[in-house]
Amino acid sequence: MRIFIITKTNDLWSDRIINNIYERGPSSWVYKIYKYQTIPPLEELLDEREKYLPTKIPECDLVLPLGLPADLVLLLPLIAKKSGAKAAIIPVDNSEQVPLGVQKQLKEEFSEINVDSVFPKPFCSLRTYKRNQFIDEFTKYFGYPLIKIKVSDDLITRVDVIRGAPCGSTWYVAKKLINVRIQDAEYVASLELHNYPCLASREIDPLYRDSIMHMAAYHIKNAVKKAIEDIKKI
Repeated sequence: MRIFIITKTNDLWSDRIINNIYERGPSSWVYKIYKYQTIPPLEELLDEREKYLPTKIPECDLVLPLGLPADLVLLLPLIAKKSGAKAAIIPVDNSEQVPLGVQKQLKEEFSEINVDSVFPKPFCSLRTYKRNQFIDEFTKYFGYPLIKIKVSDDLITRVDVIRGAPCGSTWYVAKKLINVRIQDAEYVASLELHNYPCLASREIDPLYRDSIMHMAAYHIKNAVKKAIEDIKKI
């Protein structure tokens, strides 16, 4: 799978995701990255979209923007069209970067060029799409956390990450769960996600009425809860 990542310079959140995908994604995946050095004014962007496209747009299957402000996000359908992409994953870990109005516009523009698009909020909420092979290929490895654990005398002795948060937090939490009592595992998982730290927005999201960071914490807690339930069934 060929992935075109569009981001900006000096963005800790984006760099951490890129490094994690590089480290833990399949060796067969091919990556191309473009980093914006400066952010042009919105007025110029709307008038001259072509002028502010990446200088080189490679052929790809999946477009993955990371950390772009709402102004630059509006360029994505044109980037996807020029790259021949069939899918786009637009993470929403900060609602100000991809507000609902922008999401609606993007979905319409992507649909017009037959590009499937998803907007996981937070990025670690991404699940299997079942409509697009490239999105599904990505979600085999990254997205909503899925783990398996082994227990001895109510202590967790091993944690295997089947699918992890793109930022790498699931693998971090997995290490911290070793030798933790199963009755304390959900609490420890949530605590360690914040210690990682999760870089999703702490602001209250109007749709969730909670912070996106807290949503990420719920996801890892639920993953741990499910893993423990699976052990009990066995």
